[in-house]
Amino acid sequence: MKQLAIGAVLIAMAAAAWFFFNGGVSHWRIEKRISQEATVINRKVDFVDARLEAMDAKLDRIEGKLDRILELADRPLPDGMR
Repeated sequence: MKQLAIGAVLIAMAAAAWFFFNGGVSHWRIEKRISQEATVINRKVDFVDARLEAMDAKLDRIEGKLDRILELADRPLPDGMR
């Protein structure tokens, strides 16, 4: 019985030590990790936004060129022609 009690105490101490070192995560560590991840995500979003703005500007230029080509292709007919 005495050996069983000593074994139970040793197991409880081992479990407490394991929980102390591995079980809990402090609020500070969570906050630090979230702020790091948010910074990385914000940088990626800013990069994608910049690329999308550049692509939008290119598409606007292409659209303008296409409009001019269509105007050249669709010349008005001389008087009396259909």
